[in-house]
Amino acid sequence: MKINLIFFLPTFIFGGAGNSIYRLCSKLDKKKYNIYIISIGKCYFRKKLQKHCKKIFELKTSRTLFSIFMLRNIVFNIYRKFPQKTIFISNQHYANIISLLSLRGLRFVKIILVDRIDIIELKRYYTFLKFLKNIVIYYLCALFYRYADVVVSNSKSAKNDLQKLCKTKVININPPSLLKLRMKNKKNISKKKFKILTVGGLVKAKGVDTIIKAFKYIKLKNVSLKIIGEGYERKNLSLLIDKLELKKKVFLIGWVNNTEKFYSESDLFLHASHQEGFPNSIVEAINYNLPVIATSCKGGTKEILLNGKGGDLFPINNHKILTKKINKFFNNMRPLNKKLVLARKNIQKYSIDTNLYKYNKLFSKV
Repeated sequence: MKINLIFFLPTFIFGGAGNSIYRLCSKLDKKKYNIYIISIGKCYFRKKLQKHCKKIFELKTSRTLFSIFMLRNIVFNIYRKFPQKTIFISNQHYANIISLLSLRGLRFVKIILVDRIDIIELKRYYTFLKFLKNIVIYYLCALFYRYADVVVSNSKSAKNDLQKLCKTKVININPPSLLKLRMKNKKNISKKKFKILTVGGLVKAKGVDTIIKAFKYIKLKNVSLKIIGEGYERKNLSLLIDKLELKKKVFLIGWVNNTEKFYSESDLFLHASHQEGFPNSIVEAINYNLPVIATSCKGGTKEILLNGKGGDLFPINNHKILTKKINKFFNNMRPLNKKLVLARKNIQKYSIDTNLYKYNKLFSKV
């Protein structure tokens, strides 16, 4: 008999969480599972997911809070039509709380909560309203997470922080970041032009402004920066590029369906997040043989970069230290390229096959 799997991700946009769920769903055995997707508003992976899912629900509501009764009705109707083992997989802190409240009392449902950033990062905020929202969610997690059947964290450090707060067991399953290990190609270090790349949402938490500020003071003249991603900070970042007179060297590319070209032609990857769950883009960069400089933020970044042995780390928001590290790299590429060798050995454990095996095991046991 099949298992009903219901994945709930409120903001199902192109990005780490959406990509991880899509990759998992694409590999799950359709003879074993009935797969359902629930999003608040548009699911940007709809076309890709349709051939892997039984149904995709796009809830027409402006707030996750308002979806409580909708979620309950959807889950109840799925079980009524297919009365078999049903597992609800919720993603993101605030959605996890809503899911627990919504499905309370439905004994036929097993609830798995997936935390995609370190719980400690809820203490980081940019506005007073965000501060209030984060604090409420933080303490609700401490209160309610113990009622889930399983809690999953993306990284080891996030797992430890979550266990301390919630006083419940948490298991670590890394996202399916590595699809296929690429052959190591030699970079042409004698070429005349160099390219720097960063990939991620254009939101404050990604620290893209730090990268742009650092780029202003790079000594090398024949170098450009390409920024792949989209988000509410695009306008502010564009204004910053204009202000620093970098329009001819820094380019906001937006989201692209295929990033292979950008990774392949680049020489260095930068990641300046204030917070992370498990940054797939860093794994992808390493897989494309790109040395990495990233912030020493909470989450999976330091895990991927072996606490600095697999790439360079710098403090959050510190564009001056980032500038120094970039200049140092272009002056002598060998030290960071040596770290890249270690990083490539480390990322092999983040394969989609490993992720699939762990989730299949979890779904069968829960």
